[in-house]
Amino acid sequence: MEKNIARRDILKMGVAATVCAAAGTLARPLSAEAAEKKSLLRAGIITDMHKTSKADSSTRIYSASMDKMKVFMEAMKREKPAFLIELGDFVDTLAQGTDPAANLREIEALFTSFSGPVYHVLGNHDFDNLKREAFLSGVTNTGIEKGRTYYSFDAGDVHCIVLDADYTPKDFRPYDMNTPEDTFWTWVDTIIPPQEMEWLKNDLKNTGKPVLVFSHQTLDRVDEQDHNIKNASAVRRLLEESGKVLAVISGHDHQGGYSNIKGIHYVVLNGNVGVNDTRTWDATSLEKGRGLHNDNQFCVLDIRKKGKTYTLSFEGYGRQPSYKLERTL
Repeated sequence: MEKNIARRDILKMGVAATVCAAAGTLARPLSAEAAEKKSLLRAGIITDMHKTSKADSSTRIYSASMDKMKVFMEAMKREKPAFLIELGDFVDTLAQGTDPAANLREIEALFTSFSGPVYHVLGNHDFDNLKREAFLSGVTNTGIEKGRTYYSFDAGDVHCIVLDADYTPKDFRPYDMNTPEDTFWTWVDTIIPPQEMEWLKNDLKNTGKPVLVFSHQTLDRVDEQDHNIKNASAVRRLLEESGKVLAVISGHDHQGGYSNIKGIHYVVLNGNVGVNDTRTWDATSLEKGRGLHNDNQFCVLDIRKKGKTYTLSFEGYGRQPSYKLERTL
């Protein structure tokens, strides 16, 4: 079910959507038609920062994570969204001898410098060098009880649900830091456990607002696919049966993608740790402030309503595609 959809493919699906690449600035201002609709929400979304002290590789430029987060934060000061959310893999495995708590503190301090609410989704790499308790105590989810890994909140006229799929399919054991004595999960071990499924069903039932769902791992592919939550089909059924979900927004698969399944939009954002495969990263350009936008992926989501139709405009920065999607509830 994985799709990186071109304009002609979206039109074939009958979805009112356009995709375009942005280069360092928002793809385009909202159309006059969109401006006439009632604005419900504006949110800033980023994923897969992978802040770490590890050496860069040919495909992952870890050393740029803080610079990329600074670009994101500067853009959000201009865009003034209602909230910011990062979709997991905030940090990564550290080089030996470095402090994992300090690594998290550095990027969290920058992220929480935003003047409004901020939220986190748990990713698999967040537990590489940190105990679960240490990571959870080191991050802030505005208005959410410390230690909660799946939760929901209302942002204006939209209900937002954050899922945690960092559990092992065999025994629903929550991810924690692997040790030489106890290595019990790998990145493909991912599932929404029964207690969270029950919570999700009730949370959907109890809201009268349109819903956005945020997850780290993807939900739009066959259950067995490596990046996908292993009971994704069961989760999708709950979302479909509710009749309230506008979109599911995920990270994890750094190349990104888009799918539409039974009317629900599934948007997978491009990861920030990677580089553009068509060019070589130029550290000199980074130092001079150039080149960063081309490999700095994030978006601003604007949701507007006219009648029963919701328009979701994902305005992409860098290599993150922009999408204009419609959903009628």
